[in-house]
Amino acid sequence: MRKWTLIGLLGLALGCAHGGEPDIATLASNSDQIIWEAGHKAFERKQWENARQHFRRIIDGFPNSQYGPAARLALADSYFGEGGTGNYVLSAGSYREFLTFYPSHARSDYAQLQVGESFFKQRNGPDRDQTATVQALEEYQRVIQFYPGSPLAQQARERVTELRQSLARAEFLAGYFYQRTREAHRAAITRYEGILRDYPEYKQLDEVLFRLAQSLSEAGRTGEALPLLDRLLKEYPASTFAPEARKLQTALETAPAALPAAPTPPTPTPSPRLVTPL
Repeated sequence: MRKWTLIGLLGLALGCAHGGEPDIATLASNSDQIIWEAGHKAFERKQWENARQHFRRIIDGFPNSQYGPAARLALADSYFGEGGTGNYVLSAGSYREFLTFYPSHARSDYAQLQVGESFFKQRNGPDRDQTATVQALEEYQRVIQFYPGSPLAQQARERVTELRQSLARAEFLAGYFYQRTREAHRAAITRYEGILRDYPEYKQLDEVLFRLAQSLSEAGRTGEALPLLDRLLKEYPASTFAPEARKLQTALETAPAALPAAPTPPTPTPSPRLVTPL
């Protein structure tokens, strides 16, 4: 077991924050149980850094301790409990370390779920960067994949449903921005079609159908817009977009078809010149 010097322990104690400093004698103890109990008490009092000093002492000073797994998990929980973007980044890393050291532990499902929760706490609204949302989604899907029988799997599924709605909304807002702000119909169409393909469970699919039909009609692709309006009116007859969809449908159906361009007359082939014999 590595010996901790008094100077080193004093430095740790002075570095503590958020109320309550660890007792140097306790940190220097040769009993992992005493250190664990002290860290647990500090954790319950939300003395986060104090608690972390004890958990790190067990992890570094007692590599074979029975409290090792609990200390690693509690260390991650302390970052998560304290909150804030920086701490959520640290909690995700600490939960992953737990999974690396103890992949078959009875609480590995909890650790995996908490990785997702750490990213979930960092997510932005649908009108901003969705990197954390995508990362959280991937971590929750790991819970479902690797721990399907866990009681926590249902919580992961609920998070997946919520995050997919958020990602679909982000795609819609991007499409609507292109459609209305920049009048970039091709970019808007790509976004709307992506929602229909990748997020068919999106709760506002009626609006997606309407906006896509609008974009297609504005791009001159009437033949592709009409089936979408027909689908909207059949599947969502009570939609707030149904009246506008009927107006657009009527306008597109009654609009005169564009006359085909007159064919370009063929260039006459010059007749071969007759040569009069001398």
